[in-house]
This record gives sequence, C-alpha cells and structure tokens, in this order.
Amino acid sequence: MSALQISREQLVKSVKELPSAPQILARVGEALEDLDSNLDEIAELIRLDGAITVRLIKVANSAAYNTREPFSSLEEALARLGLNQAYRLVGLATMRQFSDQQLAAYGISGHLLRENSLLTALIMEYMASGGRHCQNAAYTAGLLRSTGKIALDRVVQGKVPDAAWIQGDLVVSERELVGIDSCEATAVAMAEWRFPKKTIDAIRVHYRPPAEDGLANVLNLASGAAATAGFGLPGEDAYWELTPEKLEAAGVTPDGFKRAVEQGLKRFEIVREAVA
Repeated sequence: MSALQISREQLVKSVKELPSAPQILARVGEALEDLDSNLDEIAELIRLDGAITVRLIKVANSAAYNTREPFSSLEEALARLGLNQAYRLVGLATMRQFSDQQLAAYGISGHLLRENSLLTALIMEYMASGGRHCQNAAYTAGLLRSTGKIALDRVVQGKVPDAAWIQGDLVVSERELVGIDSCEATAVAMAEWRFPKKTIDAIRVHYRPPAEDGLANVLNLASGAAATAGFGLPGEDAYWELTPEKLEAAGVTPDGFKRAVEQGLKRFEIVREAVA
C-alpha cells in the first residue's frame, strides 16, 4: 500500500498545470507528418505559445544555430533553419520551460534535468539516423522521458522529504510511495498531450525495455550513455546496463552506438549553452 496514493485525476491535474509547450510540440510533430502542411501553418502553431516563440527565436539566433544575420521573425527562422530543425528548437524551448525549478523529491536540479534531457535526445537522434526509427520520435522520447518526474514532484511537494525516492530501486520506491512510477506518469502526461502511442509506449518501458520494442531499447541505451558521460539522474544507474541484446533490439551495432554517442556529445557541447 502506498503512503500517498496519487490518483490519476491528481496526476492529470498536475500535468494540466504544466506549461502548454508539450502540446505545441506534439501538434508541430503531427503537422510535420502531414505532407500538405506548410511553413505558415507550422508558424501559426508555434505562435500559440508566446514564450515558446520568443525562446525559439533566441535559441535560433545563438551561435549554435546561426552565424549569419540575426533572424528578425519566426517565419524567417523557420525558412532558414528548416522545419525539422525548428521542431528540435521547439523541443528545446519546451524542456527549458520545464526545467526552471529543481525536483526536490528526486534531488534533481533544473540544470541537470535540462542537460540530461538534451544529451539523451541528441544521442537518440544520431542512433535513429540509420532509418530504422523516426528521428523526430527518437529526439522527443529522449527530451521528454522525465516529464513524469516533474509532474509527480509537483503533486508531492511538501508531502515527502527531499530526495525521497533515491533509495534502492527507483521504480519500486515510487510505486510504494505514491502508487505509480515516473515512467507511467510520463505516459499519462504524453497521452494527455496527444503524442504518438509508439513514443509513449517506449518511454513507459524504457527502464527495462522488451526486445520487441526497438525505440525503448534506443532510449535505454541513450539514457545510459548520458549517465556514463556524467549527466545521469539520481536513482537510475541500475537500469542502464549495456548489453548485446539491447544493441540488437535497438538495431545498432557496437560501433554504430559508439559513433552516435560521440556525435551526440559533440553536438551537446555546441548546443547546451544556447539553452542554458
């Protein structure tokens, strides 16, 4: 029996109190899948969130993305960067909104959460570049996989000690304390925002990914690589064992995985200051 018994209704309420950026990201991703969508329609979606628009232009004008004349408008940034790159910038702006405060119940600072999310997303993007997995879906899964921690932290504020879950098995601790684990909480949040089921399911099981879910194995491997690089989140190390079975399920060779990690880290060093 859990101590707090967080209900689905409480969790959904917490999700609805989060910034609207993930909903924008989901709708932009959906629009990119529609071959009839155009730049103006994408810009209109992004403009639904003023904070996202401002931050996207700011990041787009950083040295990581633009070495020419500054972008003066959202439309100009989208036209010059391309829609897929714009999707990634919306994702970065989304995570930046989420990571302004530390997660006291998990002992995670906003800065660490942001860097872990970004590095995991970049490594996943490179791992998916071979064509077996959608790069946008991989990037999104890496970027938003810890959303459930944010939602649960908000629900239990003032009700549990700091870093309450960082002891023993993280999933077991979460379930014992509130009746749900953070991966399932992320799935609830992303379903509320209408992300694709495949992405949601991969996040739900990525701590212990089944062989039949390739994207979940990619997410597990990328999360483990981020932790090995020094950007891991407390309580998660036990889930990141690198095995031949995970590589095979992910559809990546050992050399391919190594290259993806190297490329992700290289890009991470360029991008991280832009979203600091």
